[in-house]
Amino acid sequence: MGRKLIEHPFYAIIFGSFVFFIVIPVAYTLGTALFADSSLTDNLQLLNKDTFLLLAKSCIIAFSIALLSTLFGTALGFLLYKTQVPFRSFFKIALLIPLFISPYILAVAWKDFFFLLFNNTDFISSYIGVILVLTSIFTPLSMLIVGSALANINAQLEETGFVITDFRSVIFKIMLPLIKPALITSFVLVFIFSISEFSVPAFFGVKVFTTEIFTQFSAFYNHSLAILQSALLILLCVLLLLSERKYIADAPFLSVSGKGKSTKFYNLENKKWISLFFLAGWFFISVILPFIVLIVQSFQDGIAKFVQAFELLKPTFGNSLGLALAGALITVFIGFTVAYPTWSGVETKSGKSFDWLLLVVFAIPSTILGISLIKFYNHPILDFIYSGYAIILIGYTAKFSFISAKLIGNAIMQIPNSLDEAAQIEGIALSKRIQKILIPLIMPALFAAFVINFIFCLGELGITIMLYPPGTEIMPIKVFTIMANAPQSLTSSMTLIVFSVTLLIIACLYFIGKTFFKDYSNVNN
Repeated sequence: MGRKLIEHPFYAIIFGSFVFFIVIPVAYTLGTALFADSSLTDNLQLLNKDTFLLLAKSCIIAFSIALLSTLFGTALGFLLYKTQVPFRSFFKIALLIPLFISPYILAVAWKDFFFLLFNNTDFISSYIGVILVLTSIFTPLSMLIVGSALANINAQLEETGFVITDFRSVIFKIMLPLIKPALITSFVLVFIFSISEFSVPAFFGVKVFTTEIFTQFSAFYNHSLAILQSALLILLCVLLLLSERKYIADAPFLSVSGKGKSTKFYNLENKKWISLFFLAGWFFISVILPFIVLIVQSFQDGIAKFVQAFELLKPTFGNSLGLALAGALITVFIGFTVAYPTWSGVETKSGKSFDWLLLVVFAIPSTILGISLIKFYNHPILDFIYSGYAIILIGYTAKFSFISAKLIGNAIMQIPNSLDEAAQIEGIALSKRIQKILIPLIMPALFAAFVINFIFCLGELGITIMLYPPGTEIMPIKVFTIMANAPQSLTSSMTLIVFSVTLLIIACLYFIGKTFFKDYSNVNN
């Protein structure tokens, strides 16, 4: 049945559309940069020593962020997934908030913090500042990846280890070797996200590889150099993915729940309150403190700047929410299409190709993806895409479809394919099996994929700043373009509004989902 689905015309249309609208533009852009107008040798000469030095510096920054995020994420993951620390359920949700907040928002908050405290922002507006801010943002991702791996360790292995050795040896001899794939996955993904990040170094005025590409493309109009630099970064990210493809492709880091898993929890005893202090301190530093700083900076001269900021942002709410809603629906639809064949248990070449295309495109930095789409669609025949919102939705689809596919795929893999086989024996059509059996069972994963991608689309800056049509008002673009010349209090007020709107949406969707799935579970039971 899985093979039939792969060969189904509907699946072929989705696969072909993704290739045409997203993969071909990337290949076209790289090809024109390498071979158009002059020889390959002449084009490659544009890459001088400064280019490679800047790439090396960016790699060092990304390495530092990946290492710190994985270390802190492992500690947080252990406390939240392997111990009975107080308020564990709250912190599991609350500590994820920085992951769903646009990075430039936290960059503004931390710059305000140093300005208010020291009346000087030189320390934070540096490579160290980029490392600290991005570490606070990506540590929750590491926590998810490593925490899921820790929760999936067979409790019998740990119990057997305690029979013959002590706690320290169980950690280093049993647990760490078992979660090695998760540690590698965490490091590689955070490294790729960090070296691809644009908004934080751009706001701090720090020169890294992504900001250099943006400058060459948008300010100097040196498209050939920008695209060649993009090719270098894409090559680096793809090589990292391919080197650890087995770990990353199979990683359970995006899953709603793990069913049927036996997890051993550890009693912290006298260290319980120290652990709680660590969790609370991390939550305060990564979420509460930035929010407080933005409030103080926004209202220190009264409410005039806040009112002005709201008036500036008010026209952007409709466009931003509409694009985020459309982007989330499209990515969930594509993610489900890619993930569904896993239920049949039939591995096919086409299915693997689609899955890997999503992963590779996901690894392409946002600014580079934006350049590729601009170069491909900026032709008269494709102007209806280039000059409207469609090009932004294509960018969202390219960037976030992998997230949906991974989350939905992990949920589907927990469902026995014998249910589908039994329905086939009864002669139930494919559409009915999907509607009546599969979708009800994976509804929490579908909703989670929608919520996550909705928030990501709402706050995405790298792709949006490259692709938004002239005259379009979108929330992150409005903030980022105004903050360059606006007073600090106005910038803080606009950022506070975006922060508050994002938190409000997360809270509303969380309680809607919690209420719906509680009733949904009662109905199904």
